[in-house]
Amino acid sequence: MSEILIVLQREFLERVRTRGFVLSTLLLPLFVGGMAIIPTLVGSGGGERTLVVVDEAPAGIGDHLVGSLTRPAAAGEDDGYTYRVERIPGPLAAAREDLNRRVLAEEIDAYVHLPADVVSGNGIDYRARNVSNFRVERDIRRAVSEAVQGARLREAGLDVTEVASLLRPVSIRTARVTEAGEKEQSAQSTFMLGYVLGFMVYMLVILYGINVMRSVLEEKTNRIVEVIVSSMKASHLMAGKILGVGAVALFQVSIWAVLGTVAASASGGVAGKLGLPAGALAGAGVDPWMLAAGIGFFILGFFLYASLFAAVGAAVNSEQEAQQYQTVAFLPLIAPMLFIVQVISDPLGTTATVLGMIPFTAPVTMPMRMATAAVPTWQIAASLACTMLAVVVVAWLAGKIYRIGILSTGKKPSLRELGHWLRAA
Repeated sequence: MSEILIVLQREFLERVRTRGFVLSTLLLPLFVGGMAIIPTLVGSGGGERTLVVVDEAPAGIGDHLVGSLTRPAAAGEDDGYTYRVERIPGPLAAAREDLNRRVLAEEIDAYVHLPADVVSGNGIDYRARNVSNFRVERDIRRAVSEAVQGARLREAGLDVTEVASLLRPVSIRTARVTEAGEKEQSAQSTFMLGYVLGFMVYMLVILYGINVMRSVLEEKTNRIVEVIVSSMKASHLMAGKILGVGAVALFQVSIWAVLGTVAASASGGVAGKLGLPAGALAGAGVDPWMLAAGIGFFILGFFLYASLFAAVGAAVNSEQEAQQYQTVAFLPLIAPMLFIVQVISDPLGTTATVLGMIPFTAPVTMPMRMATAAVPTWQIAASLACTMLAVVVVAWLAGKIYRIGILSTGKKPSLRELGHWLRAA
């Protein structure tokens, strides 16, 4: 046991004391937060857009379009773009050539044609250098639709204001039903929490699992391991490496958890920057049982894949060979990410339940399920038990490969030779 602790301490301190660990621990949360918040601050290329409206529409349509586009944004409303609108009479054929010239000369950003039959024909023309800006197109479509719908209602003898009041949307107050009672939680916060947990477990298991493989491979290629195993058992060396790297992962995650808690304490401001309703992040709280189970799945998932990666590092002789095997090793871990929408949107469905019970996919799937729904306790316990059993079996098999492979050099072993190693060890 003392040998394992010595290796654990060495692996932990060797990584924690590096400049790369400090930078990744501090910069990754800043990077993720910046990627989420900065686009909402700068907008998607927001600013002023200059439009020309060629108006052949019935009276009132053009007035409503211009008024809607140039109206200042109300409090709490998305104000990414402002518009300066120039209005000219039709027909379009007489003005098209000049308008195209102005667009190409960047005197205007675009022009809109309101045809005479816009109320009955239900279509307008939009021309610009860039027609892939969805927000500009959305603003124009919304303004014209309101104008045309209002004209149609007036033709039908209906009061526009009264109809708008009757058709106002219904707000939904969502709450998640748990054994402890109802817990207010929005769809946005639920999806975000499930996605973040699943993605973090996926990335951490892969990154730190590959760290184990590279550490094993480095010591093998440098032939340092031949000196180390002369004074300790190879199985103790492998266990110490896995536990040491795992301790680094838990230490880094703990730091991120503290930073996340601090950010959640200002959830109203953070939610506003992300474009979510106030309190959306506050509703994404994590109860202690779910937190403990999530940590359990992360630890078991790490041990499972770290054992596989340790065996890969011991079996191969170069980084190129390792890349071929490591792709196969973490392939099962990719499956939950391919079905992430199904898992989060229907966490109690067949797809999510099956993936949650398979040991090689459960470490990513179950945290996502627990974050988004009240998963039956027996399923969580059964999944933990199956994953723990898989860890024991895989670690035992990986240890057999490790004991022989760590001292083997030369050509890459074939599957038949790996089978011989398993039987001989």
